[in-house]
Amino acid sequence: MSQNQADWWFFGSNAGIDFNTGVPVPNNIGQLNTIEGCSAISDACGSLLFYTDGSSIWDRNHLVMPNGNGLFGNPSSTQSAIVIPLPNNPDLYYVFSISIGATTGLYYSVVDMNLNNGTGDVIVTQKNINLLANSTEKLFAAVAANGQDAWIVTYAESIPGSLSFNQFYAFKLTPNGMDLSASVNSLSQATRTTDKRGYLKVSPDGSKVAMMTQLYVDTSIPDESGVGAWLFDFDNRTGFVNNPVRMNFPAGYQAYGTEFSLDSRLVYVDLNTLGSGLVAAERLLLQYNTTTPNFENNPIVIYQSDSADATDDVARGALQIAPDNKIYYSRDEQEWLAVINNPNNIGALCNFQYNGLSLTPGTNSNEGLPPFYNAFFNPSFSVNEGCSNTTTQFIADEIATCPNSSVSWDFGDVASGAANSSTLINPTHIYTNAGTYTVNLVLTTPTGIFNSSRIVQIVDTPYTNTVNNISICDDSSNDGIAPIDFTATRINALGVQNPNNFEVTIHSSLQDAVTDFNSIADNDQVASGTYFLRIDSRLSNGCFVTTSFDVIIHALPVALMVDDLILCDDFSNDGIESFDLDLAAIQGLGTQDPVLVNYSFYRFQNEADVRQNPISSPYDNTMAQEEIFIRYENVNNTTCYEVVSFHLHVIAQPLIPVINDVSICDDESRDLVEVFDLNSLITSIQNTQPGNLITTFHSSQQDAELDDNPLNTSYTNTMNQEVIWIRLENNDLAICYDVQPLRLEVFPKPIVTTTADFSKCINEEGIIEATPGFDTYLWDTGATTSSIRITDEGTYTVLITDQNGCEDSSSTTVTNFQTTQIVAVEVEQFTLRSNRIEVSVIGDGPFEYSIDNFIFQESNVFTDLLPGYYTVYIRDVNGCDLVTAPATIIAAPPYFTPNEDGFHDYWQVTAIETEPNAQIYIFDRFGKLLKQISPLGPGWDGMYQGNPMPSTDYWYLVELIDGRSFKGHFSLKR
Repeated sequence: MSQNQADWWFFGSNAGIDFNTGVPVPNNIGQLNTIEGCSAISDACGSLLFYTDGSSIWDRNHLVMPNGNGLFGNPSSTQSAIVIPLPNNPDLYYVFSISIGATTGLYYSVVDMNLNNGTGDVIVTQKNINLLANSTEKLFAAVAANGQDAWIVTYAESIPGSLSFNQFYAFKLTPNGMDLSASVNSLSQATRTTDKRGYLKVSPDGSKVAMMTQLYVDTSIPDESGVGAWLFDFDNRTGFVNNPVRMNFPAGYQAYGTEFSLDSRLVYVDLNTLGSGLVAAERLLLQYNTTTPNFENNPIVIYQSDSADATDDVARGALQIAPDNKIYYSRDEQEWLAVINNPNNIGALCNFQYNGLSLTPGTNSNEGLPPFYNAFFNPSFSVNEGCSNTTTQFIADEIATCPNSSVSWDFGDVASGAANSSTLINPTHIYTNAGTYTVNLVLTTPTGIFNSSRIVQIVDTPYTNTVNNISICDDSSNDGIAPIDFTATRINALGVQNPNNFEVTIHSSLQDAVTDFNSIADNDQVASGTYFLRIDSRLSNGCFVTTSFDVIIHALPVALMVDDLILCDDFSNDGIESFDLDLAAIQGLGTQDPVLVNYSFYRFQNEADVRQNPISSPYDNTMAQEEIFIRYENVNNTTCYEVVSFHLHVIAQPLIPVINDVSICDDESRDLVEVFDLNSLITSIQNTQPGNLITTFHSSQQDAELDDNPLNTSYTNTMNQEVIWIRLENNDLAICYDVQPLRLEVFPKPIVTTTADFSKCINEEGIIEATPGFDTYLWDTGATTSSIRITDEGTYTVLITDQNGCEDSSSTTVTNFQTTQIVAVEVEQFTLRSNRIEVSVIGDGPFEYSIDNFIFQESNVFTDLLPGYYTVYIRDVNGCDLVTAPATIIAAPPYFTPNEDGFHDYWQVTAIETEPNAQIYIFDRFGKLLKQISPLGPGWDGMYQGNPMPSTDYWYLVELIDGRSFKGHFSLKR
């Protein structure tokens, strides 16, 4: 039989089993109804204490504890909870739970059996304490190598939030509670997965771990390489899980439940073709013998459902060792458990029984069974080893406290005589000499006799050298907490003792030091106070010595940013002034207590760092801009200091030079109001003086002194003579300034006139005169006299300047009369007396016209003219020019006498030679063409085909090249 803490089981749908009689007795008294996760705990003698589904806790009366609701577990989590007693404490139990959902975290709550009238309750302040933000649904508890502490192990992410599970986390439970400083992590990339489901079990001897992960095995998916069944080595000294070996099984199955044989040799694996747990499917139970070569590829089939028979289909299920040394196998939604009657035997000899245990009618097994702490199946003892000549404490398993139980100790120290044995449950023994001793315990109970042995290493008592107090400065956070490297402290305390044999740890309390709990690592954040150093034998778990020392963390002065000190130079402008350095130091000190912080001044950073060559205040600077360093230090520890610097600036005193009055001539408005460009004066005012100079203008001396109401630099005067004020300030320091008046005046604008515009003949000379009496004249011709002579037409402008330098201008436009040009001469012709000439001209005029250059008329038309050649004369009345144009009047003679007397022998159009391209035709009265004559020839001689034509009337047709034509008739007389 095994220990009695596992005697009561509650699982599935109100199913229960009582193992107190040595055989399983089913019952239906439990209130738990869970799909998967569940856990139960009895006392060492087998009396029920409480049970849980990870969300609620029921006491031995099957009532939910007053504070037993709302645990962060879940009935649908594979291993929603496991219960472990606090080592060496029969009253406190730790309930570790795993939630389920988007994040599946690991939590613990503490049940105190003294609460609620002895039926137990969750301690309010120790409920749902988080250990890990997100993990799988896997969890086991294993006794540590010292036989006392417990490891709580789960599988989770190495990178929070990645949802890729690839690391084991081991947390240690000690008699003093959770020792988070002892937590360890074991990276396992080969078994990484994103699926959370499946069991995690540790072997009874604590040497191996089996892990099941659902989904179908597909090694081609990198992030699901951990799907399936795995076996690991477990080091119960360190908590490390390593050396993964995949246990192979047929394709098409998913792994869920697992359990070890009592001798830890065999691993049983539950497989199902549908791993979701929602649908019944084919089931396969395999056995792996870890002691044989290539075991991972050679499992033995213990049970396999009939693929042709749907009635034996069942969902996934858990496997669990029971106090009767059998392994029970859940059958989902059935009133049965399967049983492996002899789990230490190979193959069929394990005696698998499918209908192994009938449950109470009305109750069902589901997918889960309660897991247990592996210490419950190996009754043993723990030891707090002492040093030579000091007390070593032995603690028997709690089963020794049960009725009709007894113990017999053999401490393996023959030299101690009668003291070498004891029948006390928790005896002590003093080993005189250091050495290795084998301790044996015989536990006699009503259900059996258990033998347990352990090797105890007794070492010489360590000692501590003097440990000096540590006085350090706070870090930059200045919160009274700082990281400390205790390396030198540990080395000094250990002295010449061999560091391979002794471990030196630092603790914040004597209790932690004595119990070796919550050790402080190097560079952990610590506060001022008393700390305890423990020198512990690495060869013995109970041989140690402690001493104390103080840590004093001194506040690090924090210097605020210090403004530069700026002074205005005196009128010597030598760049040297006397500075009150305390003003800067007080600013940098801020709200810090001046009683606790000293300050001093230095010219150089390195001198400030070593506190060398301080300078005093007041201080005369040595250059116009000089850097000064302030060292702030803690008065109780001068090595706690901070240095800040600032600069001394001597600002040059600005001086306004003599600035002449500013005058402006009035503009065309002549209102004596103008805009003064004061900005143009700034360069001459500042006059290349050093400093960050600012020039402003003000309407009064008071405004200038106070730097109030500056004027716009485009300033409009209010009277023709007024005074404003100049302020010249060195902007590096506002008190460095000078003020001087400035006189402004607007001069009246002079008035100049010139000769009125006029016209003249082209070659005529003209005179233009300007108003006399001004200081200067400047014509655009370059002339500088008040009047000028001109010959060309154009606009002539003069710019005059009066005695104030003010200017005015005036212009005269001179035009030439336009040259007379004949545009056209129109002639009306082919008559004898009514011919006329009309001439058209352009020019300024008025004009006079003549055809004999003697008698001129105002009309441009000449009438009643005889045919012939004329010259038309046009003259400008202004007398500037005279132009002429020829005119010809063409006409046909009314008759001719071709009698060869030398007069009128030919008929020809008069002046027709002026139209050499004209066509001239002669017809008889019947329209017959008699002759075509040339305009350049003598004309018609009155002949037709060699015969003289008779005296009568004949017709002519004259066609000119411009398209005009004339016709008429004439007489031939003989």
